[in-house]
Amino acid sequence: MTTCPRRCLLAADIGASKTSLALYDAATGPLAPLAATTVVNASARSLEDIIAGFLQGQQVRPRFACLGVAGPVIDNRVRMTNLNWTLDSRVLQQQFGLEQVTLINDLVATAMGTVHLPADRLHTVNSGHADPMGAVAVIAPGSGLGEAFLLRRQQDIHPYPSEGGHCTFAPTDEQQIRLLRFLAERQGHVSVEQVCSGRAIPTLYQFLCAEPPAGLEEPAPLPGADRNPTQAIITEALAALAHGEAGHNLAAATLKLFWNILAAEAANLVLKVLATGGLFIGGGIPPRILPFLHGPTFMSLFSRGVYEEMLCTVPVHVILEQQTALIGAAAYGIASLRETGR
Repeated sequence: MTTCPRRCLLAADIGASKTSLALYDAATGPLAPLAATTVVNASARSLEDIIAGFLQGQQVRPRFACLGVAGPVIDNRVRMTNLNWTLDSRVLQQQFGLEQVTLINDLVATAMGTVHLPADRLHTVNSGHADPMGAVAVIAPGSGLGEAFLLRRQQDIHPYPSEGGHCTFAPTDEQQIRLLRFLAERQGHVSVEQVCSGRAIPTLYQFLCAEPPAGLEEPAPLPGADRNPTQAIITEALAALAHGEAGHNLAAATLKLFWNILAAEAANLVLKVLATGGLFIGGGIPPRILPFLHGPTFMSLFSRGVYEEMLCTVPVHVILEQQTALIGAAAYGIASLRETGR
């Protein structure tokens, strides 16, 4: 390797199932990586092995790193929520000869990435009227349910983490009350993540199998359900929609229930941080099931209660860019370098 002539940053998005890495020149910003790769975590023993393998094939060596990680970051150290990895910035800094390593929550990275996305990487659900100085909320159903928010101070944007996905699920109608009872009888506490994430989709399907709404057909075996039940349900639902059969299909009903729960939880987050600057829906699930997102229905569930009028004005976007968290990690790292004068 050779030393990068400018400030070179290693950024990463480290999720439960895969890790995306990229090198950036701080002078050219977070949308122009020098090199990038994505690795399935199960193929490696540790994050250190993934980083080493990536850097081995590069012509430049980074001096700094900013890593978005799926888990709460405390004292620049994190034990990942859904993967048995513990990351420590000091260990990584020493092992790879870096001047600085910053660990941030992956939803902090996603939140930071949203402000850099071009319009064609967003699907707008509600144009609304964004308050230019208002907070911005981010909710992201992927393997789990991530939440975060951005606050504006003068000309700077500051992202903050949240573990709101582990808050108690609050049903909004009779069907969801039955869903809460269905799960509570089996496991006790029911978090919103357990009904609004990729891993929750099979749970919603099982609930509808046990308590099918009127007019739905009897469920047939789903091809591939033994390997990846979430994908099998999504595939079945999309096929039913394409054939005009979604109104009677259990998998399609599952995705509609998912969107209904997401709309309510998104409104909860917006209200808690007063996100008049907008809501961004990220994660790997929403872009895959966009055909089941009906804007008016979503907004009718999103805009309710005492602040219904205010919620109607909040811009709502679905993030289509798969590398938003990686972009955000790079943006956070570059901003940190600027703040420290490096």
